[in-house]
Amino acid sequence: MKKIIKKLLLKVNKKIFIDWDSTLNYNVVNKSINSKYPCRIIESQCNFEIVNEGCKISEAKCFGDIVLGRFVTITGPGTVIKSLKEKIFIGSFSSIGQNVCIVDFNHLFERVSSSFIHHLIFEEDFRKDLTGKGPVIIEEDVWVGSNTVILPGVTIGRGSIIGAGSIITKDIPKYSVAYGNPAKVHLKRFDDDKIKYLEDLKWWEWSIDEIIKNKMLFSINVKDCNINELLNFNLKSEKSY
Repeated sequence: MKKIIKKLLLKVNKKIFIDWDSTLNYNVVNKSINSKYPCRIIESQCNFEIVNEGCKISEAKCFGDIVLGRFVTITGPGTVIKSLKEKIFIGSFSSIGQNVCIVDFNHLFERVSSSFIHHLIFEEDFRKDLTGKGPVIIEEDVWVGSNTVILPGVTIGRGSIIGAGSIITKDIPKYSVAYGNPAKVHLKRFDDDKIKYLEDLKWWEWSIDEIIKNKMLFSINVKDCNINELLNFNLKSEKSY
């Protein structure tokens, strides 16, 4: 009965919309969510630590100490994000594609058995059969293509694009285009001046009102602009960037 009541409370919560085919831990942190931009859970099983405004999770499975920034999209089917040893952080405005696997743990293969033997036979915590290399950090505005695997302890820098079918075994610098098995950086999205402009702008930290006021900024082709055009762009904000 308690489970049914909790699910009903979630479904009428203006900050989190969850359809009847989904589950979500009731104690997820959601106090800062703007009810105009609720988190939406569609046909998914989710157990987060923190979820923020505007997130959309569709046909995915997410378990453990996972922190989602603002307006993160996680799109299945087949996408699994699982944190069992460390933590997984996914930055604001990042997009995770279909059939992506993100984990923060490995099996302990140095032992006699790499299985969950302590859990299955000795009835101990399953984490005793696992090891980690640190948290997985996906910074803001990262696009992860379908069928990608992201391994423990990896940081993917802000603004990067990960090509479909990649295996991420090491850190990816900011604004990189990386792909392959193992993934390698093949090019940068923008030159250094434009990257500095974006980093100084910190648009991913803007309020929703600021983003709306500057709609035109998000419609321009940064690659085709020269740096002076960007520097002279008329930002409509009370803040000085």
